[in-house]
Parts: sequence; C-alpha cells; structure tokens
Amino acid sequence: MKNLLVIKDLEQLKSISDPFRMKLLAMMSEEAKTGQMLADELELPRAKVHYHLSQLLKHGIITISHTVEKKSILQKFYIPSAKHIIADMNILNYKPLSEHSDPHVYQLKLNDYSFNALMVQLKNLNNEENDSDISSYLINIVKTEDKLIQ
Repeated sequence: MKNLLVIKDLEQLKSISDPFRMKLLAMMSEEAKTGQMLADELELPRAKVHYHLSQLLKHGIITISHTVEKKSILQKFYIPSAKHIIADMNILNYKPLSEHSDPHVYQLKLNDYSFNALMVQLKNLNNEENDSDISSYLINIVKTEDKLIQ
C-alpha cells in the first residue's frame, strides 16, 4: 500500500465521493476484506457491495491485496491503494482571477517543535513518493518573529 494517492481526474473524484464507498474504504483500512465479508458486515446484498468495489477498483482507489481459492471459488481481498487519499489542487481546473494571485496560500503559525515535525513529514512524503503521477508543489517557508506577515 502506498502512503499517498493523489486524485487527478473527475472520474476518480466521483468514484470516491460516494458516502457508501467511503464507508467501504474505512472498513478495508485495517485489514484486507472480500466483497462477501463486507456484505456480511453491512447486512447488504453481495451484488451491491461488489458493484461499488468494482467502481473503486476501476478508478485505482482500491487494489487486490491477494486472492485465495476456497471451494474452487477465487476470493479477492481488497485494500485501499494508499493510506492517504487527497485531491489534486488543479482537479477542478481552477484559475485565479488575477495572473499574479496565488490560488492556494496558507498561513500557519507554528512553534519550532511543530514546524520541525511538519518538515520531517514533508521530507518523508517526498522521499517515499517519487512516482511520476504525483503533482509537484512549491512550498515557500518564511520564518517570522511571533507575527504573521500580511
């Protein structure tokens, strides 16, 4: 399982935005499960669960972790493709009104400990995920003296 999956197209976003599919993802987050296992836990028809699993699989949101043959039936065990799933900032083709404005600027006021922890996490993410399908982001860091620069 990868650490990060970046949703890059609207079909992927649509497939994951269904509340029932989010529930399925949450149920598979701790351990791999078959469609039958999920259907039994939810007390729903297996066909309904398998339809939603097929949509998540089709769009790369989940993967098959392993298969087991039981009574000549091949059982597929599913897991989320990544621990964290986020949408790409450009997925909605958002364009700022002004060429000179930054569409996504965040100001965080952090103490030194929190800042260092954030930097470690960013470095780890960068080292783990050097896939070509991940967007690049530029992060500007400005240290201020107990005041936010406006």
